[in-house]
Amino acid sequence: MITVSNHQLVVTINESLGGEIQQIEFEGDPILAFDDWLAPVRASRSRTYGDAKLDWLSEYRGGWQLLIPNAGAACEVDGLPLPFHGEWSRTQVESVDASSSHVSMEAGTRLPFVVRRGVRVLDSPARVRITTTITNVSEHPQPFLWGEHPAFLATVGDHIDIPPAAVVDAADELQRQAAWPNNPLGESALDRVPSTRPLESVHYLPNRPEGWAALRRDHLGIALVWDIVDFPHLWLWRELGSTGFPFYGRTSIVAIEPACSWPGEGLAASITRGQAHWLAGGDSRTTSVTLVPFRPDGRAVVGVDQAGTLRFDDPNG
Repeated sequence: MITVSNHQLVVTINESLGGEIQQIEFEGDPILAFDDWLAPVRASRSRTYGDAKLDWLSEYRGGWQLLIPNAGAACEVDGLPLPFHGEWSRTQVESVDASSSHVSMEAGTRLPFVVRRGVRVLDSPARVRITTTITNVSEHPQPFLWGEHPAFLATVGDHIDIPPAAVVDAADELQRQAAWPNNPLGESALDRVPSTRPLESVHYLPNRPEGWAALRRDHLGIALVWDIVDFPHLWLWRELGSTGFPFYGRTSIVAIEPACSWPGEGLAASITRGQAHWLAGGDSRTTSVTLVPFRPDGRAVVGVDQAGTLRFDDPNG
C-alpha cells in the first residue's frame, strides 16, 4: 500500500491492483465506498471463476480504478483477448516516483501500451489530481479505451449534480433518451439517491456539454472534473443493496464514471462505432481528472474547474 497526504486529505493506493485508490479521506470523512470482505474469494488468491467479468468482480471491493485499454465487456482485438474493464486495473504496477504528497506508477498492457498513473494531493483548495499518460511503444497506430471508475459512498437522499443533457438507461435496448435528471424508463429521478432497495442500474450520459459532476451528502460534497475531449461521455452506476455476486446486499455505491465510449460493449465494438481513441506509433496522450471535496451548504453545484474552483447555484437568481 502507498499513502499520499496533506493536512486535509489522505489517499491510500494499492500497487497490486493497478494503482487502485482504495480510499480518499477528507478531514477524516471517507469519500469512496470500500469494504475489504473475505468473501467472495479473490480470483488471484484462488483460481479463475471461468469468466473475465466474474474474475474482475471477485477482486472488487469498491475504490477507484483506471479502466484501460478496455472498458466494459470483454472482447478481442487483433487476436488478443481483452478482459472486462481492461487488465491494467488488475495488474501489479511499479512505483517510479514518490513523495509524501505524490506517487507515480507504471505498468504495461496486453496491447503495446505503457501506462503511467500519477496521484497528487494539492492545497488551496484541498483536492486530488490524477494524471494518466498512455504511450504506444509500437511502430503502428493502436486503439484504446480509457475511463475512470470511482465508487462513491452513497446514502439515501444524497444529491447528484450533473449538467443537463441526455440520459440513456443501459437496460433499454431501444436506447431511448430522456433529459437529466429524468429516467428514460419512467422510474424515480436520477439526481437523488433513492431509498429503494435492492437497486442496481447503469445509465449512460452521452456527449456531455461540460466535464464535471458532484455528489452532495449532508455534511460532505465531492466534485469531479475532467476533460471532455478525452472523456466525452459519462457512465452512472448505482449499486444499492444488490443481493447478487459479489455484493450480497452489503454496498451503497454511486459511481460517476468519465468515459470515452458508450454503451459499455468494449473496445472492439467501440472501434466499429468510431469511439475508440487511437495513438500513432511512439506517441503519448495525457489526461487529468481532479476530485475536489467540500462542505455543502444546500446549494447545487453548477460548475467545477481543474483548479478546484466550484460554482454554486444562486437561489436569488
